[in-house]
Amino acid sequence: MAVFPMFIELGNEICLVIGGGKVALRKVETLLAMGAEVHVISQEFEPELKAKEKENKLECHEVAEGPLAAAVWLETNMKKEGIGSVAMLICATNDMELNHQLSLWGKKHRIPVNSATSAEDCDFFFPSVVQRGNLTVGVSTGGRTPAVARLVSQQIQETLPDWYDVLEANGESARQQVHQATQNSLERKVILNKVLNAALEDEGRLTEDDVNRLILENKVDKKKE
Repeated sequence: MAVFPMFIELGNEICLVIGGGKVALRKVETLLAMGAEVHVISQEFEPELKAKEKENKLECHEVAEGPLAAAVWLETNMKKEGIGSVAMLICATNDMELNHQLSLWGKKHRIPVNSATSAEDCDFFFPSVVQRGNLTVGVSTGGRTPAVARLVSQQIQETLPDWYDVLEANGESARQQVHQATQNSLERKVILNKVLNAALEDEGRLTEDDVNRLILENKVDKKKE
């Protein structure tokens, strides 16, 4: 099955994670890095999760034992806890049937669901993520073989230079300069390619003067044609 890769803004959006183990921890770490407000519902929590609660937009809600205790807690406590519109639900327990039932609860409430144990229960897939500033790479196998996604993500992590965050930031400001300098889309493309090549030669570093020089050089080249 082909899946469409889509990036969404999660800043201050509410995300629910069911389960407090290592899988849930990985999901929570990614969501917090994206600026989400995360609520974790579980009977027990990894120590790292509780530690993160003190310094992040993270709340851990302990529930009593029972196969659907998390769903019962959600039904009775969401409004009481001030949990409003939910952007996504992550079912990250180690119980496939429980995750399935929780995914049905999410679908009933029209909340996009991701299940750690069943691709068929997923409305979306949680990618392995590599970041360099605003540059984000997401790798997914559509929930079929997460280990492969993690392997590819690790390979990208090891090969993508750390200074690509500088490249991305300078590329953004350079793009604005070029767009102000010319309205011609083809000319913009030519100049931006030159800007990118210049930045790559100097580990992403690029000044406003560098961009202006390349703009002028392009104008000179056009006159010679």
